[in-house]
Amino acid sequence: MEYFNSKIPNRKAKIGIGLGNSKDQNLKIISAIKNFQMEHDTIIYLFMSDENFNKISQNIKLDKNETMIHFIKSNVPENEILKYLKDGLIDAAIRGSLSSNRFLENIKNLFKIKKVNRLALLETFNGYQFFFAPIGIDEYRDYQSKVDFIESALKFFHFIGIQPKISILSGGRKGDMGRDYIVDSTLEVAEKIVAFFKNKDSTIQVFHDEILIEKAIENQSNLIFAPDGISGNLIYRTLVHLGGGKAHGAIYLDLEKIIIDTSRAGNVSEIIGAIIIALSLV
Repeated sequence: MEYFNSKIPNRKAKIGIGLGNSKDQNLKIISAIKNFQMEHDTIIYLFMSDENFNKISQNIKLDKNETMIHFIKSNVPENEILKYLKDGLIDAAIRGSLSSNRFLENIKNLFKIKKVNRLALLETFNGYQFFFAPIGIDEYRDYQSKVDFIESALKFFHFIGIQPKISILSGGRKGDMGRDYIVDSTLEVAEKIVAFFKNKDSTIQVFHDEILIEKAIENQSNLIFAPDGISGNLIYRTLVHLGGGKAHGAIYLDLEKIIIDTSRAGNVSEIIGAIIIALSLV
């Protein structure tokens, strides 16, 4: 976040944020926007259904920021926000509290891609920050998709000037080989990934830390890769919702436009983090 914060002073942009069906979450998003706009001139476009607009307009006073927040009503806000982005009417899009399934599907359709690569920025309870993936329950189940994603992440690390230190997690320790075929598969894939990147570039720091995610943090890895999307999603939820950690949004890699993902249960700090990241990348 230090890098992203360093890029936003005096930077102006139009950023779209989606509002879904959760009243409580929408109020959190509005609160985050107001907090952010106290120090920055960024214009926010809020995309929502007619029904949600009626609910929001009854519960929110925009005060002095009313000219800096614009409401966009649509029957399909998950599509409308991305159309605005593609047409250049906004500079970046943040999912906010919109439906994940619809939002992802519209990204694939609008940008004509088969899969998305989301790189989350997480923070432990004691302040250590690291990029993390996968976070989607159906993401990266095979060796090649994992290699492709890590290569995309390495391009992003190069772009922001961070030297990568990669930790590949698996479903057990190496000594557990033979106990379960699923665990065996994750161990084999992790070893294969490490070998691939070491052979490709001997300067890349990449390690198989087995199931020991605590080791990855102790070694100060800045890119941690879970065995699959289900375990990744559980790690994210455990850290952020139970373990006192934070999320700062997830960046969609390899797109021609800037899109940041947030959890539908994300707190104010996650929304502010997503706005900061979006603004820094514009």
